Amino acid sequence: MSSAAPPRDRMWRELLPPGRRYVTLPSRRHPIVVAEDRTAVLSYVRESLLAVPPPLPGWLYPAARAALTVPAVRRCVPRLTVPAPDSDAEPSGTARSTVRRLLSASGSLLLLDHSHDPDARLILLVFPPGGELPTLAVKVPALPEAAAGVVREADRLQALAALPLGEARPAVPTVVGLLRHRGLPALATTALPGMPMLVAYHRPRHHTRPAPVQADFAAAAVWLAALQSATTGETEPLDLAPRVAEVLDGQLSGAPSAERALEELHALRRRLRRYAVPQTAVHGDFWPGNVLVRGGRVSGVVDWEHARTAGNPLADPARFVVAYCEYLDRRTRPGHRVPGHPGLVAGRPGAALAYALDGTGWYPRLVRGFLGAPLRRLGLPAACGRDAVLAELAAVAAEATDPGFAHAQLRAFTRLASKEETSWPQ
Repeated sequence: MSSAAPPRDRMWRELLPPGRRYVTLPSRRHPIVVAEDRTAVLSYVRESLLAVPPPLPGWLYPAARAALTVPAVRRCVPRLTVPAPDSDAEPSGTARSTVRRLLSASGSLLLLDHSHDPDARLILLVFPPGGELPTLAVKVPALPEAAAGVVREADRLQALAALPLGEARPAVPTVVGLLRHRGLPALATTALPGMPMLVAYHRPRHHTRPAPVQADFAAAAVWLAALQSATTGETEPLDLAPRVAEVLDGQLSGAPSAERALEELHALRRRLRRYAVPQTAVHGDFWPGNVLVRGGRVSGVVDWEHARTAGNPLADPARFVVAYCEYLDRRTRPGHRVPGHPGLVAGRPGAALAYALDGTGWYPRLVRGFLGAPLRRLGLPAACGRDAVLAELAAVAAEATDPGFAHAQLRAFTRLASKEETSWPQ
């Protein structure tokens, strides 16, 4: 029987090897990043992880970058020292922690605690002695509810390892082993090089200009095409992601104003099932936060717990579109026009996705071109691109652990689904 989960701050503190100094960002009390105070680790944070997501003001990015670069300013960054324990001071529940033993015997360390969902995990990146990049990644459940996802990801990665992934293989982590901490499983995999695409996305003006956005979509398209061409299998009808219909039926049954959403969901499913396509490997959560980029190419894809060895080949491209649109208007006050995107007004849930699907301008053209490539490969009509996006929007709502976010996604789904007859440029 596992022991009760400790408070969140105690849990990440007890994972840190003692006798070392750490930098905590943005604060010592509520850190998102805990980095060992070594030049290579802080350089990695500055170059590959540092960004300021909305709603924080954009000026924080240059300020944080200076804090990690300029020695005089760097002294002001919050720090934490984990004292060496007494010989009998091993924290309760950690004596048999293979995670803690591994980290204590390893090189420099970087800990990320960027999610507070019920299924959140702490991410630990381990640097080899003298190394500039991490070579090992360890996921530790922050709460017992997250343990099943850790084991599921290990199973999915091992299943994918048996597939002929071709040119896509270097971007898929390799399972090193399942460890234990506080009676819960922890997953160790190889760490992959590159910067999360979402980090660049959140840096100043990235998603307001055509060139960097086009580069993001191009990198994603090339990697997805490689994955799908290497894993093409049996032909099956298009459909919603597994269990989406059942989950949403259960959530919406009897709910006020839910009848229209359910009608649109079942109509969407009927439209999708008119077409059959070869199944391919599917990541299942292919969004910029899970995609690492280096030199203009996808160098890594992480978080494989929703992966399938055979699934809908439109799911990953459509999920990428849904997620890329999610933050497009977040830095703009509601009711105001979004810089770089004529015709997009911030504020309404799903406004950026509606703009991408039905608007005019460089961004809608880019999105339609991105979706058009797999449609042409599969011999599908252009309207299937819109339906694939609606299917992934429904999947996001079904997967959401925040009821408010799930409700906003369903409202956006219902509005967009009612326009399914909209003519889509080829």
